[in-house]
Amino acid sequence: MVEAPFGKNYSDIKEAPLEINNALKSELKRKIIRTLAKGKKYLSVISKDTDEHVAKVKYHLSDLERLGIVATMRLTREKFFMLTDLGRWCLRAIDIYYPTGFYGAIKNLVNKKSLKPLEPKRKLISDINSN
Repeated sequence: MVEAPFGKNYSDIKEAPLEINNALKSELKRKIIRTLAKGKKYLSVISKDTDEHVAKVKYHLSDLERLGIVATMRLTREKFFMLTDLGRWCLRAIDIYYPTGFYGAIKNLVNKKSLKPLEPKRKLISDINSN
């Protein structure tokens, strides 16, 4: 753990590229990813689950979408947000490096999972486009 200049602890996820590693240091982005682990949701529902303003959540969702962690699907006038394969990888990394509560921290100490390092982003995008 490294002490952040603003007083909060954060971890470096060694297996992730720098841009994704930096994004996962944001507590709100981690909350959004954990919320989307339960299924696809509207912006207003994500905002309610994270107890943040809609505009702030929308900003962070657009950043996560740019990184390929979150995808959107438009059914009506509103968009659903959901995790991509990269997003599910990030969820596992968050569970390991940022466990929730005392039980999560103890569980990770006892049963440390290893993540396979992510390949460069270019490779991930080419894999998605080929499918």
